[in-house]
Amino acid sequence: MPFPTLAAAAALRLAAPLERAVLVALLLPPLLLVVLATLPALAVLPFLPEGERRTASLLRLHTAAARTLLAGTR
Repeated sequence: MPFPTLAAAAALRLAAPLERAVLVALLLPPLLLVVLATLPALAVLPFLPEGERRTASLLRLHTAAARTLLAGTR
């Protein structure tokens, strides 16, 4: 009876984009909150000693988090 298997596979294929959208919708707000919380630091750090290095580190961290979020939903 291959018919139920084909129907289940079709249902999973249709549910995958919805799953991705739900994951992004759930994980994006905490990521945005973290980015917004670090905006004051990103505005002040370049003017402090070794601030450019710390600013670049924060930006790399945020970029890696965004990439992980988007790659994890594929």
